[in-house]
Amino acid sequence: MKKVVILLKNGNDLDLIFKSYIYLKSHFGFDIVPIYIRDIAYRIPISETVLNSGGAAEILNEMEDDFITQIHNALKKYKIETELLVQSEVGVDEIKTLLKTSDLLMLEQGTYLNDLFLELLKITYRPVIILRNKPLTFENISIASNDGIKINKSVYNFLTLFPNLDINNIPVLLWNCNYEKHYLVELIKNKGFSADIINFNSKDDTLKDFYFALGKFNLVIMGNLSRSFLFEKITNRIGLNLLENLNTSIFIG
Repeated sequence: MKKVVILLKNGNDLDLIFKSYIYLKSHFGFDIVPIYIRDIAYRIPISETVLNSGGAAEILNEMEDDFITQIHNALKKYKIETELLVQSEVGVDEIKTLLKTSDLLMLEQGTYLNDLFLELLKITYRPVIILRNKPLTFENISIASNDGIKINKSVYNFLTLFPNLDINNIPVLLWNCNYEKHYLVELIKNKGFSADIINFNSKDDTLKDFYFALGKFNLVIMGNLSRSFLFEKITNRIGLNLLENLNTSIFIG
């Protein structure tokens, strides 16, 4: 049985998340390991907080409790029988431990990249699915490729983790990559799929054109970022730009 760790945060779209899990379970046999991260205010004694003499922290605590109830109700709605793990402070150590016996991490994350999300990308040693906009489906997949090692690894892990995909072709979209031989295409063909290269370049296209084309797909496969996110930002690396501009689900292997 494969396992997916699902990271839940206050304000998540629970229907989006659990419909996506049901897809993984029904098509690929995944079991679920849900973990909820409470707001740090939950750990602050009401008498000691500086937030309105405890009033604001108490409200935050009540909101956290209400959302945990919503999670339990959603689990019942989708007939998912499992234990909800609750973590009382933001951190990655528990998630790293859970991933030791799991195959995949999945979470909903908007284009605003908070510190916890960036930290997870730095430390995770399992593939990650970032949910955005619509429930997960693999009916319409594309790859954002520079033919480097990281995207090669992501595609290999995706095709290994999700065998017997009901698709024939996986488009490979390039940005300023005019290679005579694209090794990733050969890998995809070796796995039994065809791969059409769609090339975008700064001479004839804009990055918005590139993002728009990728946004037409249900899922985009991309490589992981550098461990230095400041470096990624300063040098305007395309990987970080994809995370900040695509409103579709993303797989990072």
